[in-house]
Amino acid sequence: MPLYCLQGRYTKDSLTTIIENKEDRTAAAAAACESVGGKLVCMYGASGQDYHIMAIADMPSLQSYMALYMKIMQSGAFETLKTINLYTGADVAAAAEMASGASYSPPN
Repeated sequence: MPLYCLQGRYTKDSLTTIIENKEDRTAAAAAACESVGGKLVCMYGASGQDYHIMAIADMPSLQSYMALYMKIMQSGAFETLKTINLYTGADVAAAAEMASGASYSPPN
């Protein structure tokens, strides 16, 4: 299944609520992933960065990830979200095998 890294920057109101409620958002992130058929692999805070959290999700499809992303954006809890598509060494090997049969003509 495709892996995605989601980097998020909470709104000021979201951060205030998390701090006031002494809340760990990992369970909520896991439930959100599971609601679209995926799995939260891990989630970490990222101090000193442009983003407050980084989460890796294992999703059944791009559409599943997009549905999750849309739901998160609709919530208004984040001011910024960034997605990084992740891949394994096995993915590289499979792509290299496919590339050996691909054709492309560069500009002359």
